Amino acid sequence: MNITGLLARDTYDSYLGGYIDAVQAGNTLTFNVIFTANSYVYQRNLTMGVKFDWMTSFQNTTSDTAVYAGQTLTVTLASAIPALTGQYSGLNQQAHTWTLELWDMAQGATWNAYGCSDYNYAPPYVQPMCRSLSSNGYPYTYHNLAVYSSAQASSYNSKLQASAMINSLNNVLGSTITPAPGTSSALAMLAQANTQMALANNAYALGDFSTAQTDYQNALNDANAAQSSLSTIGGGTDTATFTSIWIEAVAVLFGGIGALLVGFAGFKYLRVRTRASAGYAPSTAPKA
Repeated sequence: MNITGLLARDTYDSYLGGYIDAVQAGNTLTFNVIFTANSYVYQRNLTMGVKFDWMTSFQNTTSDTAVYAGQTLTVTLASAIPALTGQYSGLNQQAHTWTLELWDMAQGATWNAYGCSDYNYAPPYVQPMCRSLSSNGYPYTYHNLAVYSSAQASSYNSKLQASAMINSLNNVLGSTITPAPGTSSALAMLAQANTQMALANNAYALGDFSTAQTDYQNALNDANAAQSSLSTIGGGTDTATFTSIWIEAVAVLFGGIGALLVGFAGFKYLRVRTRASAGYAPSTAPKA
């Protein structure tokens, strides 16, 4: 089985305090179950339904699907997630469970009100038969579902982008002993991005999603600005000087590596330096 339409899977939500799958309110989730019939010859009539914990009954497929021995097909069911209005206004305040049932029964038959079960372990197979899947249930593919407001969805997307960029900038700019020439602007913007990220994380954990949305976007903007300022190496810093200091600083961290390829965003430099004693002069002029 797979589910399409999710905003996120297997992500930690600090407000809800656990790992969840997320969907934005008002969007549609589509459940797709791949079914393969065994070799026993009879017509299977499949119907499928889903029930979220805010529903009082299952939402079912509109008609049954006939499946024959040895046949493989996908049974699909789309379910609209409510907007956060009226009785559903608080759906984003907790994670939600869902249950999916796939029934094989006579055409036009009604689901068994006493639950989903299958006692047919060998031919002859006697209808009805049912298999059930659920959030946080075996084989633990899906978590409980978080229904996000637009502010939460925007926060998630901005945080995802900002985190990736900030982590890369921290790895590059924070790995040198002495800041390289021309990076002061980038370092300042990176510090600001880290501050905005911390503020956003705190606001989100407290349920202030509007503030979190703004702060995550600010963190992303600052990270973008830091990255952009490096594309010209601080507005014209001599490349050889920049690379020399860079290599010497990073070589200490990497056990004296003399040549290093450092790549990040808009800049990528490779410089191989020959260590020589004072007064050494090459026999021929270096090639440009």
